[in-house]
Amino acid sequence: MSKMRIKCRMVVPGRATGEAIVSKSRLSFWGGFDPVSGKVTDAKSPLFGQSLKDKVVVLISSKGSSGTSGSLDIAKKLGNAPVAFINSEVDALAALGCVVQEIPFVTDLEKDPFKVIATGDVVIVDAENGLVEVIKRG
Repeated sequence: MSKMRIKCRMVVPGRATGEAIVSKSRLSFWGGFDPVSGKVTDAKSPLFGQSLKDKVVVLISSKGSSGTSGSLDIAKKLGNAPVAFINSEVDALAALGCVVQEIPFVTDLEKDPFKVIATGDVVIVDAENGLVEVIKRG
């Protein structure tokens, strides 16, 4: 089991640990995500049918919609929300949703997250200290 520490920039403070779910894509949390089940419902998404519950979600970014905050709110209240976000680009509406729901959010990793994080890796996001720790599975 190998570990890697990567510097990053905090968007929303917090610390969380979870299994990574990675897709070099964008995802709409309004219409492409079911907050009641925690699953991706956008049939065009590479994550279609997969659950984001308790996951560290690694994406390019979300697709902006004012419904993002509401979807994350419902998912959090029902226990189906991601535990953290790592995005290579910041969507302000997703950041706002993470602020309200206290979901850590980081960006600007010193290494390409799509090259160093794989679905299934355990990821620790420590936004306040600007660190992401990746524990590789295998």
